[in-house]
Amino acid sequence: MEYLKLIAALFSATGFWKLVEVLLHLRSDKRKQAAELQNLETQTEKSIAENWMQWCQTLEKRVKELEAVATENGELKKQIDNQRSRIIELEAKVSRVEMENAHLVNQIKELTKPQEHD
Repeated sequence: MEYLKLIAALFSATGFWKLVEVLLHLRSDKRKQAAELQNLETQTEKSIAENWMQWCQTLEKRVKELEAVATENGELKKQIDNQRSRIIELEAKVSRVEMENAHLVNQIKELTKPQEHD
């Protein structure tokens, strides 16, 4: 009977230490997983920050390009406005010349009519 108690006590002690060992392994594995998760989060945040910086730099570059284009567009708009004014002036002049031409054509017709006095 004492052998049985001794064997039971031996298995109990061995089982207890095995349980303690398993708990320690679980605790260390949990810490390891938490550290790995934190490392992944840090890498993700770093990647997001780098992408954000690249995106901001791209936007700044694009804004500078658009500002340069805006200046050029302003100059082109001034040129278009000047040309529009010139076209309006020329259209008015053409209209005057056409009226004068029509008047001269009428005068020529009157002058070329057969003379009724002859």
